[in-house]
Amino acid sequence: MEIVSKTYNYFDVEQNLKIAIDDGRVIRLISYAMSSDVENTLDKIIDQILRKFDRVDLKGLVYTCTKELAMNGTKANLKRIFFKDQGLDINKDEDYEKGMAEYKKQMREEKTLEYGKKAKNQGLLVKISLYYSKDVLKIEVSNNTEITNQEETRLREKLAKTMEYEDLMQYYLDNEDDTEGAGMGIALVVILLKGEGIDPNLFRISIHENLTIARIEIPMSKNFKSIRNDHSL
Repeated sequence: MEIVSKTYNYFDVEQNLKIAIDDGRVIRLISYAMSSDVENTLDKIIDQILRKFDRVDLKGLVYTCTKELAMNGTKANLKRIFFKDQGLDINKDEDYEKGMAEYKKQMREEKTLEYGKKAKNQGLLVKISLYYSKDVLKIEVSNNTEITNQEETRLREKLAKTMEYEDLMQYYLDNEDDTEGAGMGIALVVILLKGEGIDPNLFRISIHENLTIARIEIPMSKNFKSIRNDHSL
């Protein structure tokens, strides 16, 4: 079942979701900018999947991780549009530093929704896919922009660095000057997984041409077995 972000009739969404989840179908939510309607729909999707398997105890973890990854994907897409509007080359180091400083300063909620419309017009989207069974819930969040060499280097560094931490506040204090906003989204995902006793290596990011995919496998039973991707970070 695929849901595209827009103004929803929540009764219809809930009825269609129930049918889709009862049938075991993959649920996909497509968004161009994170907004309250996207967040509310994501909450309903996750709640119904976890209720099916009597694992509502995982809802806070699953929702927060999925939302953070979706926000990261949205930011990556909107950055491209913002840099272009500012006349900056995202592949040049000095333009990148200048552009990120301006992006963080200017990009507030109202601006995000404005740029979300631009993203839709340009075909830049974030796709949230949820695959599930009684043994595992796999979260997959993808965005269709090409990652730069600088961004890939930063991403690898963030993942490696975050694995050393158990406490989010300590990570923030040690990395508050990070250009990308201290990589808090990635840090939050890793530290939340650790807090639930879930192997953080079940979170991985794979990079393809014009596509970045973040995946998390959440064990739902003792019969869980991981499927790893050799191209992941």
